[in-house]
Amino acid sequence: MRFEPTEIARLYGRSRVGVVVHKDLEAVYVNDAYAKMVGRRDVSDFMSDPDMHQYIPPSFHHEADKLSENYQNSSGFHGWKKVYNIRTDGTPVWMEISDETVEWEDGNAVLTTAQMIDNGTTAMQVDHMLGRSFIGVMVHRHMTALYVNESFARLMGAESASAFMENPHILRFIPEENRPRAIKHVAAILSGERRGDRHRVRDILDDGSFVWRDLTDERILWHDGKPAILTTAHDVRDEVEMHQQLVRAKASLEQAVTEVIRMVPSAVAMLNDELEVIHFNHEFSRLFGVEKTQGSAAEFDISALHECCAEMMRNGHGHANIDEMQTPSGRLADIRMNMMDDGGVMVSATDITDHKRKEQMLDTLASTDALTRALNRRGFESAVSRLREIRHLKDKSWVFGLIVLDLDYFKKVNDTHGHAVGDRLLEKVADTLRQALRDDDLVVRLGGEEFAVLLPSA
Repeated sequence: MRFEPTEIARLYGRSRVGVVVHKDLEAVYVNDAYAKMVGRRDVSDFMSDPDMHQYIPPSFHHEADKLSENYQNSSGFHGWKKVYNIRTDGTPVWMEISDETVEWEDGNAVLTTAQMIDNGTTAMQVDHMLGRSFIGVMVHRHMTALYVNESFARLMGAESASAFMENPHILRFIPEENRPRAIKHVAAILSGERRGDRHRVRDILDDGSFVWRDLTDERILWHDGKPAILTTAHDVRDEVEMHQQLVRAKASLEQAVTEVIRMVPSAVAMLNDELEVIHFNHEFSRLFGVEKTQGSAAEFDISALHECCAEMMRNGHGHANIDEMQTPSGRLADIRMNMMDDGGVMVSATDITDHKRKEQMLDTLASTDALTRALNRRGFESAVSRLREIRHLKDKSWVFGLIVLDLDYFKKVNDTHGHAVGDRLLEKVADTLRQALRDDDLVVRLGGEEFAVLLPSA
């Protein structure tokens, strides 16, 4: 179809649809609507510099030149597409355009009609906004890249974006065992069943090396009217390596802590912030362990510690003590607990069972007559003192009784029959008194053949 400039002006001069006729991307005709779309005042202002490259993002000049050449050397209508242009003030403009080859005064030209749009995303738009970003950007659909910027290409081991796009299939970067899940993930986002998210992946580059990336996926409408996925990618290899080093260091530290705890003679355990035992030694297991089936993990009964730990956490105290606590094993222990920075608790327990037994034995020896097993004078004085204290503090009307007795002619027994017989007589007297008294009555040997009976409930 042959067009004359006057005919084009008559048909489209006042149209709200932008129209431009160009050869080799140099305008030979433009209407007022198109001129204003790209930021020109009017037709005259536009035609003062008719080179249309200035409205096309630089990274798409080569592609635009090829399309223009192909259209001029062919014929007919070339369809609709969405493009992203730059106005004279640098602001973006999105247009839906159609291209058609027409006969002009001196050969073929391309007639382009344009309408401004506010939806849809084009490769030129993405490139203008993110082409030079240090963040990797890729637009893809069904595991095939539609656009990548330079940062993404280099992240994936390619020399440039164009080199990457020579083989745009991205499934090759995904480890084989992860491919079914990745395909399902992409399909769910494209269909709208799943919203885009952020996740970390380990991909395989073409040279066999690995790269860790943090990805964000977002469903967008591409310029062909179909959904695509806009993926941004951050190189996190250094972060992952640092994390792995920290994990190894933590494991080494935990192993060292476990070894130190194992070597400590006292019972020691570390609890996490949920009061679960995470480290312990043999002594702690002996005091707090419960019977378990063969091969099962160690189990502990630390319910007696929970309330004290919970109160310590509520009040913000850094430590707490429990003296003479009876453990699940039946042993007595002094407990010391300290809050750790991570919210856990360090517990140490000292088994005092044998110490208390010896202490009780020494106290018994100090207050008991060795021959008769009755209280001695010291034990008697201590008992009377306690009774007086109870009466003073609790019940002033409470009275207790005291009987004092001695054995007549005891010296004669010793002199006649010997001290061994006298000792047996003293033992017999003490046993007789005990048998005749109540459980809470006390038999006392004050000294020699002198006895007393203390009656707390007289």
